[in-house]
Amino acid sequence: MRQAGVAATHRKPSGHSDRSGYDSGGGLAAPQRYHAAASAGERCAESMTNPVTRRSEGSATPDPRASGAEPQPRLWTLDFTLNALGTVGFFGSFFYLVSVLPEYIDSIGGEKWQIGVIVGGFGIVPMVLRPFVGRWSDRGHRKRLQRIGILTMAVATVLMVLSEDVISLFVLRVGQGVGMALFPTAAASLAAELAPAPRRGEGLGYYGMATSSAQMITPALGVVIAGLWGFDAVFIVAASTSLATLLVVQPIDEPASDARPEDGSALIARRAVFPMLIFLSVTFSIVAASAFLPLHGDDRGLGNVGLFFLVSGAGAIVVRPVAGRVSDRLGRVAVAVPGLLLACTGMCLVALAQSPPMLWFAAALVGLGLGASHTSLLSLAVDRVPVSEKGRAAAVLQLAWDIGGLTGAVALGVVATLLSVVSVFWTAGALVLVALVTLLAASMRGRLALTAAD
Repeated sequence: MRQAGVAATHRKPSGHSDRSGYDSGGGLAAPQRYHAAASAGERCAESMTNPVTRRSEGSATPDPRASGAEPQPRLWTLDFTLNALGTVGFFGSFFYLVSVLPEYIDSIGGEKWQIGVIVGGFGIVPMVLRPFVGRWSDRGHRKRLQRIGILTMAVATVLMVLSEDVISLFVLRVGQGVGMALFPTAAASLAAELAPAPRRGEGLGYYGMATSSAQMITPALGVVIAGLWGFDAVFIVAASTSLATLLVVQPIDEPASDARPEDGSALIARRAVFPMLIFLSVTFSIVAASAFLPLHGDDRGLGNVGLFFLVSGAGAIVVRPVAGRVSDRLGRVAVAVPGLLLACTGMCLVALAQSPPMLWFAAALVGLGLGASHTSLLSLAVDRVPVSEKGRAAAVLQLAWDIGGLTGAVALGVVATLLSVVSVFWTAGALVLVALVTLLAASMRGRLALTAAD
């Protein structure tokens, strides 16, 4: 994405033509295609300054692949691939805990409301740090932030072996919050930077697919490991996974920063706030599943609830690349609305579930909804800001996880205490429905117009 009249080119160091992001063979030489694309982007960006030509996000976007005028820029460069694999490893280390942590808290004498606080309370730190991380990412420190985040997560996780009370466990969760502030924000910003502009939605879909891959596999593994060798074994395996991820991201060649002195020092990309608020409703649903599904499963006899994350992760994996490609062609709202509807329906079915198969079906809907809404709304957030604010836009969207994890876990914990555990899932579904209506209203009123274009 470019500011009006400014081409957003990656200032690559010399000697990195092998990671240029363009397919070899046929057509213009890579540098010629690069400058041709930049010129086209300048003309497009200039047209955005004219209110008459200003386009709304709800409208369809022409697919550059249909013209055949020039070769399609390559998405799966080495750096993009390593960033995706590193994301799988980092989130895998985190998701090992989601299915076993509530039961571990219960085993050391924690109350229901304390489960919500500990599971979601670590979001305090990311909520504070993430805007700063977004700005640091825009200034070219993404790889460094990734490495610090990985190490912080590994240390905080392995120390859980020594934790035997809710206070020390909460402190370590706060430490994990530092890692969750650093790595995901830097990785999302890097994915948006490495993905070619015409394929940004697709690229961010694959980035999100990496997180869903971890969600699909490691929660169920965490349950199995805890059953065979105990909770301490889960903490050790999760910390080891974090350390292995450090080796994966080390070879990444980070692009030079596009930030300029005149871009200012604002922490928040304001035009990314609305997509974040819409996605916040979905994070409430995920928090409900993470914190209270084990208890709901015990009450209803729903079996290994870790399979919920396996199925929902599979649904998100299937839909993310498709959702990204469709949003590149038809617009972000055209994908976000069905995604929100699926998430809402899935949460209502979780509340109604009386058998494992019904829970699995609900999980599939939740996963499809999460994948479609996250991909489209992250792309929308990045679309609506200048090129120098991509990191901050990604940080704002990621804040939905922090706010949802913190306020959602605490608020839903109160709902569970005052009403019942099943009421948590009805409440989460209702919030997603409200967000869906709000997004449709904003789109119909033309309030999602973009201010810049690639």
